[in-house]
Amino acid sequence: MHLKDDIQSEIRLITDKMDKINGANLNMPKLSTPFSHIRSPVKPKEELTNPFITELRHQYNDQFLMKEAPQLKEWPKFTGEGEYDHMSFIKTIDMLQEDYAIPDELITAR
Repeated sequence: MHLKDDIQSEIRLITDKMDKINGANLNMPKLSTPFSHIRSPVKPKEELTNPFITELRHQYNDQFLMKEAPQLKEWPKFTGEGEYDHMSFIKTIDMLQEDYAIPDELITAR
């Protein structure tokens, strides 16, 4: 009986603390947008003054990423036949995105 009273007492304490937290949250000002506190990334001065350098850098990065990825002939073929023919194809695309950090644009270009 003593243990039951202790547990009920702890539950009341926790409930009171949660009520105080919830009450404090109601008094907080609402943000105008969900992510108004997050700033957009700042571009380096080089990118702002010379967009050609930026484009070359992206092309170089894209080429490097694709060299690291498995060759296209190693990718599974999606024939559209069979119930689960697409599953290995989708898993390969997911693996390229996760393991090699290849963006969708490069994968679909292949």
